[in-house]
Amino acid sequence: MLGATGFFTFTHVFEASNGDSRTIAFAYKPPGPALEGAVEELILEVSKGPIAPDAVVLLEISEDSANSIRDALAGGANELAQTRIAGRIPLVHATLSLTSGKVRAKLLDLPFTWKSSELLEQVRKHVSEWTLSGLRCVFKPEVAVLLAPPGYAYQKPSGSRERFFLKPDLALSTSASVAFVALALFLKLFAGRLHRVGDLRSVYLDTMAIAPVAYGLRDLLDLCRAKQAYLIESFHSYGGMEMVKRPLPGTSICLISASSSMSLQERWLIEKEAGADEVVTLLTVKPVSKLPEGALFAIDRPKEVASQGPPQLSIHLKGETFLPVQEPAKKVLLSEVAHGSIEEVRHFKEFAGTGVFDVYRRPVAGTQRVRAFFVDGQALIGRPEFGRWLETQLLHRARAATKVILHQDDPSSKALAGKVAALCASQLGLKTIQPVAATTLHSMQMPSGAGVIICATVVGKGSKLLEISRALRDKHDGPRLYVVGYQVAEARDELKTLPSNLKHSKDVAHEFVAFGAVAVGNQLAQSYADEVDAYYPSSVKLSGLTPQFAKRAKALGSVDPVGARALLPCGSKTDAALQIRPGFAYWPKGYAAQPCQAEILGTLGALLQRAREHDKVPEEQRLSSSSFRHVLLHPENFTRFNDGVLQAALLRNAYPSEIDYRGDYAASDFMKALVIRALARATEESGEVILEFLLALALRRLQLAEVHLDEVLAEASSAKGRPATLQRAINFVLRPLTGKGESKQVLPF
Repeated sequence: MLGATGFFTFTHVFEASNGDSRTIAFAYKPPGPALEGAVEELILEVSKGPIAPDAVVLLEISEDSANSIRDALAGGANELAQTRIAGRIPLVHATLSLTSGKVRAKLLDLPFTWKSSELLEQVRKHVSEWTLSGLRCVFKPEVAVLLAPPGYAYQKPSGSRERFFLKPDLALSTSASVAFVALALFLKLFAGRLHRVGDLRSVYLDTMAIAPVAYGLRDLLDLCRAKQAYLIESFHSYGGMEMVKRPLPGTSICLISASSSMSLQERWLIEKEAGADEVVTLLTVKPVSKLPEGALFAIDRPKEVASQGPPQLSIHLKGETFLPVQEPAKKVLLSEVAHGSIEEVRHFKEFAGTGVFDVYRRPVAGTQRVRAFFVDGQALIGRPEFGRWLETQLLHRARAATKVILHQDDPSSKALAGKVAALCASQLGLKTIQPVAATTLHSMQMPSGAGVIICATVVGKGSKLLEISRALRDKHDGPRLYVVGYQVAEARDELKTLPSNLKHSKDVAHEFVAFGAVAVGNQLAQSYADEVDAYYPSSVKLSGLTPQFAKRAKALGSVDPVGARALLPCGSKTDAALQIRPGFAYWPKGYAAQPCQAEILGTLGALLQRAREHDKVPEEQRLSSSSFRHVLLHPENFTRFNDGVLQAALLRNAYPSEIDYRGDYAASDFMKALVIRALARATEESGEVILEFLLALALRRLQLAEVHLDEVLAEASSAKGRPATLQRAINFVLRPLTGKGESKQVLPF
């Protein structure tokens, strides 16, 4: 570490002859003059505690004639500093000879002469031990070791994969630490063998990041021989080894920054036919199974901190900088063959316009949170399709031993339980069963072997069902049937884990059935939350809105149906609703053009989540990546899905990173042209989605290169004959970007 003194300080612990541990504080002065007052400051710094060392060793190079420590100690201030520790802490002056590699040490504090023999022996005869202590202080794991995030692994230039990566240059953060590492290298390569220096012509490095160490080594060589020029050059890790000509024996040394496998050192030895003492790896990990004598220092292998099993994602490192490779963005074009699943979204088409599905709506029970994708339980169980499904499931799965029907504590689940009870009475002859709310389960007396049917009309993660399952564990040993109307989850895994958890039983698995299940991701909720926070906070008065906007602002997040107001309106008066037209690939034929916006939002949400998670989607078409790279929705998706309602649904359901085109100039230019074309045709069918495009830009969900964003804003601010109502809507939507009208409390429509 570097103090104000410019010394490199570290501690070395050894075991004394009496069995006690002793601590020596070493202070190494790199070659060159000492600063005035440096020795005084150093002595006070290393000895002030809180736990004082058993001795302080001031170490310098014997061949360094510039202002030695002994000369500095003769100064008045330094003598005073010595007086302060006299009788408390032994002070030792040590000189290291580069020529011989030996240390001379002298105890400067006379009261401690009785223990000088053992103390001085540690300094003189155990150079390698205290050198390792100094290197341990330099290459601290928390500084020199990079750990990959969970689920990732570093793909190294050697081709191997590890969940950690060694970066010793991060530890070489001070000139003093660099000088000490250079000293350790000199002791390993040249001390006592200065005859090798005469033929030295080149020092090769795998990365220029460790060049300071090579220059520090040169300074030491210059102290013990006539100054001799030699080349310090990087061969750029694995990529540049072939460019280095095989050096003559004894004319070069190679310094490798780090290697956990020592493979780069082995390759240099083989390809360049170098001697074992001509290559050194600064940092490796224990145990060193290959070329252990070639490593300057080895640290303990980092403990396994990532999840078990093979890592799924790779961070590719490149060149001598060992920085993550900037891979080109992966652009995914959605297709019916690769990403479609008509079965997953068939209910959206079947129930389009019936009010079963909605968005950003709160259940009637006011304490429940807003649901991004809302299923109206009462409307669902009233559908004849659901009634037929329910009757079939009960006829095949309900047990004659059924005695209890439980339901979640909400109106639609209670109604579902009533339907189940009626069917059990009419179809199965179980006429005495009455539905019971699950909230009374703790006080119920239940026959342990009785059959139980648990009803829930709409669930998400299924937390309430899991609570019921846990409560039944101590009360009930008989068969259970979980009947669920619709499960709406964020991730596809949740669609599998909930049934699996509820079916679990020590003896015979319980049963679980659901009329429908879909995973729509979490960005639909985020898009509405951002919009409401930015445009419709509680402080904003809604009296100035046109009827369509006023109704929409009031409906979002309330218990009222949102319906055709789920997306921003269109048309010259901003009073028309975006609607789906015949020909949508993921809905089979047989539907009429209508503004079934919730169903379209659900369809695109399920499609995108399938593209992100489904393991059957080919890797090159998956909206995720097994390497560390940016994954984008291909801009062509917005021309392939060219109905305004579909484009809006893509914008609402995509992760902001999936529509962040700032890193791909061509893609950003394509999207800019698409938005400007929609602006030019904002009163026509081909430009009906313009307000949703501008909203995505304003909330920074959709991002373009700065030059392209400026073009869009310039085009949007130029009315160019647009109807006044439409232009006011455009200006208001762009307010977070332009800053215009932010102080107004009335929406300008």
